Amino acid sequence: MARKESGPPFDEFDARLERMKGRADAPQRKHGAIEGRTPWGGGIQVGIELVAGVAGGVLFGWALDSWLGTAPWLLIVGFVLGAAAGTLNAWRWMQRFEQRTREGPDRRQ
Repeated sequence: MARKESGPPFDEFDARLERMKGRADAPQRKHGAIEGRTPWGGGIQVGIELVAGVAGGVLFGWALDSWLGTAPWLLIVGFVLGAAAGTLNAWRWMQRFEQRTREGPDRRQ
């Protein structure tokens, strides 16, 4: 026959669970992290800015090259301008991120 084993009472488990929920609800701020965002979010955003700038420039340059028959010159120009635009956007985003990090959660709107 199957033997029934009883584990610890659920009251103890419920009490531990409530303590853990209380810790999770408390706002925690890690170095450089903005409340509600993971620290990885900033790096991903910068990467997206760079890739989007380059992709947009290359796409625009390729389309103009196809239309005007100047291959590959406008593609190269589009790549350079897209890389510059992506870098500028990433730089601006990092400056805003740094400013918000310095101000802290109390002064942000």
